[in-house]
Amino acid sequence: MRNPIGVLRRRAELKAPRERLPGGRRRWIRSSMDWLISEFGREVLLRPIVLPPDLIPPGYDGGLAAAEELCARVAERMDLPSGQCALSFGLVADGVRRPAYRGLVKEQSGRWIRGVRSNEIHLSPALATDPVALVAIFAHEAGHELLLGDGRISFAHRPDHEPLTDLLTVFYGLGIFAANAAYERRPRPNGRGKQPLARGYLREAALSEALAYYALLRGERHPEWDRHLDPPVRRVMRNQLSVLTK
Repeated sequence: MRNPIGVLRRRAELKAPRERLPGGRRRWIRSSMDWLISEFGREVLLRPIVLPPDLIPPGYDGGLAAAEELCARVAERMDLPSGQCALSFGLVADGVRRPAYRGLVKEQSGRWIRGVRSNEIHLSPALATDPVALVAIFAHEAGHELLLGDGRISFAHRPDHEPLTDLLTVFYGLGIFAANAAYERRPRPNGRGKQPLARGYLREAALSEALAYYALLRGERHPEWDRHLDPPVRRVMRNQLSVLTK
């Protein structure tokens, strides 16, 4: 018989940050977001948040040409100059990793690579059919270019560079995509039921809190854009924002 408590515990682990955040989750979110403001400017924070209908064009067909165009829109939003980082949809070597524990799927769908002439972003071609996940993962890899590629941080001085790069997607107004793509249940290959898929480093719980702090910094007590969040993310974000605004 399946243990419901065990299932809930595993689900909570999937939604928790992948790595321990220095100083604790809430303190880390605040200090890191404040650092991003000092580094990139408050003007970026105050731009209108990106909504899925505004970024994903009607009739998006899931082809590679459409995916490349969508990535170009994300790069423009993140102030990444055209051509600065080469894009390839050829990431197939690692594919789906073995489960960390029973039932969990972990994917490596994107990778930022430092090159000789220019840095590169490699994405899995399967992402083209999932535009929300595509935006989230491309934005993360583009964030590596802005942080590591442009020399704002280094691996040695920011061991938390992966969750910081996730937070950068929230800072640039792409947090709806990051949060909605962080956790899902997809059909098993054998067609029997579904298995959980966890993406990213901050994941759903921390991204919900990051979005709450993002709204607070923007002076939004009841942001209308939260209706585009998946219900579990929206609930945590609203509760945390209510605490922050008291």
